[in-house]
Amino acid sequence: MVNKYENNQARTLTRFLKRINKGEDPMLLRREANKLLTNIGPKDIVIAERNLIDDGYSIQIVQLLSATFMLMGIIEDKRKDPRASLPANHILRTVLVEHDLIRCFVADLNDATEAIQQMEELTDVNCEFRKLAHVTEHLNIIKEHILREDDVIFPYLKKFGKISLCQVAQGDHVVVNTVVDDLTRLILSFNQISFKEFKLGLATITEHLSSIVLEHISQEDILLYPIALGMITDKKIWSQMKALCDDIGYCCLHLKG
Repeated sequence: MVNKYENNQARTLTRFLKRINKGEDPMLLRREANKLLTNIGPKDIVIAERNLIDDGYSIQIVQLLSATFMLMGIIEDKRKDPRASLPANHILRTVLVEHDLIRCFVADLNDATEAIQQMEELTDVNCEFRKLAHVTEHLNIIKEHILREDDVIFPYLKKFGKISLCQVAQGDHVVVNTVVDDLTRLILSFNQISFKEFKLGLATITEHLSSIVLEHISQEDILLYPIALGMITDKKIWSQMKALCDDIGYCCLHLKG
């Protein structure tokens, strides 16, 4: 049994994850998680996860317990905004700034949609239609942001065992791209459909897009990327990610650190 756990850190973490699963006092667990987080490495987490699977825990439960542990330690450390501890040229600083810009674009989309819903008629040269078309262009540029996450950042995170979290995020990306495409097609079909049909389609798409985008980037901000920062401590790895992302390009204002 001792050989199963391989080292003291993995043994301690395995037991701690089981305590989370039992529902012990969250306040106590958070304090312990913060201390434990400073003494373990990615290998220890992988070993602990394997131990739980060997003990009969499902992969989904193991991934959830591991993510909960990482988030507990980060919250107790009061790192509510990961940017506070990041250098100016860190790739995640750029990603999180883009998230803020995306939130602004979604807010602009909601404003434009609300204004159009109050109108009795609309032409493609009207100011409100132009605003809608403009914000749609911005939302299409999100695809560059998604491409960098899917092709560069997530593959690195998967190497550190965060496969399930990345798969969930990538599933969201598929939905976001699809709904943005739906919005683009609706704009392009403006002169081919009735204004009533256009308003109905716009309201439906805006509600769906707002919900999925805001929830998705919040999950990345408060869960996925804080966990990534806690697990990947080698600055060279983050530099490699940034170099690859630089080659792809940056959305919105073409931000670079």
